[in-house]
Amino acid sequence: MTEWLVALCAALIGAGAALAGSVISAKGAREAGERQAEAALHTLRLTVAEQRAARLHDQRRQAYVRFLEAADAVLVTRRTGEGQPSDVPDLQRACGVVLLEGPEEPAAAARALMELLRGRSASPDELDARREGFIEAARAALARV
Repeated sequence: MTEWLVALCAALIGAGAALAGSVISAKGAREAGERQAEAALHTLRLTVAEQRAARLHDQRRQAYVRFLEAADAVLVTRRTGEGQPSDVPDLQRACGVVLLEGPEEPAAAARALMELLRGRSASPDELDARREGFIEAARAALARV
């Protein structure tokens, strides 16, 4: 009978050890899975942030290019007297997009150029200086995105 009792105790101890090993292994696997999921989530957040920054950069760049093209069309019209009737409305729409996209520095530079273009007394040098001011502000803004 003692042999039977010893065998039963050995079996119970073995089963308990196996159960404890399974619990410890499962807990370790769960923690590893959580760490892996957290790392994947962190990578996803970084990727989304980078994509957002790239989209913002592209949207602003397109807005700045559109404004610059429209401003150049109006400048050519003022210098040569030849242009399209849609040049000024195109410039106003492009300026609105720059004001919307921001940030403040390029928006302020666009407003300043628009003010000079609305008036007829600005010299070509003043217009060129304001145009260059817009370009510098746009470049600085794009470098920060």
